[in-house]
Amino acid sequence: MNITLKENVAVRSPNWLGDAVICLPAVRNLKKFLGDRPLTVVTPEKLQGLWNQCRFVDRVISLPNSKKMITSVRQIRSAKIDSIFLFPNSLRVASEAVIAQIPQRIGKRGHSRRFLLTDLCPPFSFSAEKIHQKYDYIEMVRQATGESDESLPIILENRDRVREDEIAIFPGAEYGAAKRWISERFIQTAQVLQKKTGARIRFYGAEKDREICDEISSQVEGSQSFAGKTTLEELIQRMASVKLVIGNDSGAMHLASLLRTPAVALFGSTEPRLTGPMSDTVTVIRKHLVCSPCFLRDCPLDFGCMKKISVEEVVQASLAHLVE
Repeated sequence: MNITLKENVAVRSPNWLGDAVICLPAVRNLKKFLGDRPLTVVTPEKLQGLWNQCRFVDRVISLPNSKKMITSVRQIRSAKIDSIFLFPNSLRVASEAVIAQIPQRIGKRGHSRRFLLTDLCPPFSFSAEKIHQKYDYIEMVRQATGESDESLPIILENRDRVREDEIAIFPGAEYGAAKRWISERFIQTAQVLQKKTGARIRFYGAEKDREICDEISSQVEGSQSFAGKTTLEELIQRMASVKLVIGNDSGAMHLASLLRTPAVALFGSTEPRLTGPMSDTVTVIRKHLVCSPCFLRDCPLDFGCMKKISVEEVVQASLAHLVE
């Protein structure tokens, strides 16, 4: 092990829901190493609901949604942290840790922040077998603990829970339009599955997805839109009990994977080998083009990667899960 941790250890969570789920194996490994010593997670307020569900986390420090760094610094300083893993590779996150007077700051170089770190983690040597982003987080923790378990933790133990006759659809994606399947095809898919299965169709998303969810829901008879109407903790509980999730490459897809809920994930501008679901309960549909993956927020061409995903293909993948 190259890094020796001090007494009170913390992790600074990534800022995106999907990335937060991806780092869970690493955080679980850290807690395994710490044993009875407490583990704190410092997280943006919007992700607190996820970390509250993790039994391997002893304390959650929620940072308010504020552009004023001093607001976050006060919260972090009050936690009296000695060592912190800075998972977000940003200058601001490292600066907050310095101003909050955390003695040991562990992270990766980049964004002109090297001089703010006390312990530098070398870049992970990705390979064909280990290309997923989760290995980046796992390797950071391994440097200090020797732990390298890559399995996805279980946060809700009740595997025998009764699943409701509901299909949850997430048509949004926070990163940008290039990750979103065509709205009309979500409508057609919902209508076909409703007719074939009789299941309730409900649309979910963040507040910014409310407009698109309401619009799609209005064209699917008997469906409901809950976009912007649930807390993250409420959403986790609902997703744990539905029969199927359909959505884009988004935080919701990663939640479905974490909860072992059957799901169909539609990939466009991104790469499932890098940031795809980490459980085999999720079926990925992705059309690889010469421009894939572009990682752009908006497609400058003809949106072929998403247009080539047909309603029939998504329906068949969905039905395959529903008959299992």
